[in-house]
Amino acid sequence: MSFIGDILLYLASGAAYWWWTQNLAVFGLAPNLIFAAALSAAILAGPVKGVAWGFFLGLYADMLGANMFGGYALTYTLMAYAVHTLKRHFDMDSLFSQLVAALALSWACMFFYQGLSLAFSRLNPLGLKIFLAEPFLNALAVPVVFQVFYWLKRRAGLL
Repeated sequence: MSFIGDILLYLASGAAYWWWTQNLAVFGLAPNLIFAAALSAAILAGPVKGVAWGFFLGLYADMLGANMFGGYALTYTLMAYAVHTLKRHFDMDSLFSQLVAALALSWACMFFYQGLSLAFSRLNPLGLKIFLAEPFLNALAVPVVFQVFYWLKRRAGLL
């Protein structure tokens, strides 16, 4: 049942991201709920499941975009691995750690994806408005998504 529940949570995360960006974006800005779900899953799940969540959520983000296919999958997979490595040394369950991790990893993921995009497709997909505002929106969204995932892990045994 856990596998089916994980699939349903994955689909709900993707649907929530799509709905939020279509209906609640302000000035073209919205928190990246796919990033928040990947970071929360990497914190809560084990190493294999956390990296798998990062990969599949990255694939979903790649399917929604028109840029380089596979870039977000690689970026979120590496982010999930980095979080797994860091959570041995830091308490990632605390609010402050999640805020700092979301802010730092948002910028790191943006730089990495920008570098991939410039190296392989010669496109510049990142705007200044997104670069300056989205990490702060992600930092606000990650603790909320983390609490939802934590509640689902405790109640339904997901992740």
